[in-house]
Amino acid sequence: MIYSISVIAGLENIARQEINSLIGDTKQFKIILRKPQRIVFQYTGSPKDLLSLRTAEQLFLVVQHIPNMTRSRRSLTAISSSLTRFNFAKTFDCCRQVGIKIRKRIQFRVMTRMSGFRNFQKRDLQQIIERSLIDRGWQLTRSGSGIDVWAEMYGEDAYISIRLSKPDMAQRSYKQTSVPHTLKPTIASSMVRLSQPQPNDIFLDPMCGAGTILLERAFAGRYRFLIGGDLSEGALDATKRNFGRQHQPRQFIHWDAQSLPIQTNSVDKIACNLHIDENKSNLPQLYRKVLTEFETVIKPGGKMVLLSMQPTLLNKILKQQESMKTRQQVGINVGGKRGRIFVVHCY
Repeated sequence: MIYSISVIAGLENIARQEINSLIGDTKQFKIILRKPQRIVFQYTGSPKDLLSLRTAEQLFLVVQHIPNMTRSRRSLTAISSSLTRFNFAKTFDCCRQVGIKIRKRIQFRVMTRMSGFRNFQKRDLQQIIERSLIDRGWQLTRSGSGIDVWAEMYGEDAYISIRLSKPDMAQRSYKQTSVPHTLKPTIASSMVRLSQPQPNDIFLDPMCGAGTILLERAFAGRYRFLIGGDLSEGALDATKRNFGRQHQPRQFIHWDAQSLPIQTNSVDKIACNLHIDENKSNLPQLYRKVLTEFETVIKPGGKMVLLSMQPTLLNKILKQQESMKTRQQVGINVGGKRGRIFVVHCY
């Protein structure tokens, strides 16, 4: 079967690596197409396994790939003809495997995406899909109780897909509460993956907010100890609520990241969203202070994964640190703004 996942812009390679890690057996998996925010791949295993992907925003089953699309309205006719002839038996079996109920009269709704200039609009594409499926006896609904059919056109390719994941796949059940600057779990999971988690990690988030990075590290596998802290007591309360009683051992401390009460050379990994709410003129000094603290508490050979919305400034300061070497930079979209993740090795 052919599947696709949607991801946050910039995280495509990390998502591909997670798929490889999850599946393991490369004979079951083959990348077909990689585009910004989208990976299309062939997989012969159970679709239920793919729902555990933590870097994916959504999971789709590709029903039809229709090539040779043009800007002409004849492309709409080609899509309609393809759906008219298609046998949905295997598609419905796949839906059932992930818990989607298939009623005798199938209820559905259609979402569309298009890129590039066309002689028709998204609404025209939506209507041709709806008409084709209604002619097959399906029932159009505006509620969320039916199958979500996605029609997407990129360049000369059209994809008709069914969403297998719930709309909130990218969110997590642990998210009981949030605070300003809380990271999306998919970004936090990607940062954890970039830290290359190990079972003996003492893992620190010095500005933990609602604890999303720490929780994603907890779900990534075994660790020795989790430490989180924040200047905001409200943020620490949110972290404790999101953690509940699970994921021990861990410790959450009220502190200022510019003065960490942690033993020198005691931490293996640091992952942090540098969400400093200060005037931009003060950021150089603040960045230098927190990096000095990070340098003090991390072990030689440790690794830091830092997200900044002021990447040019952070990059400049990191280059001035003799004991820090930036090994990787990943540009990403954070709430419509461009940020960058830095993977830093410490010596």
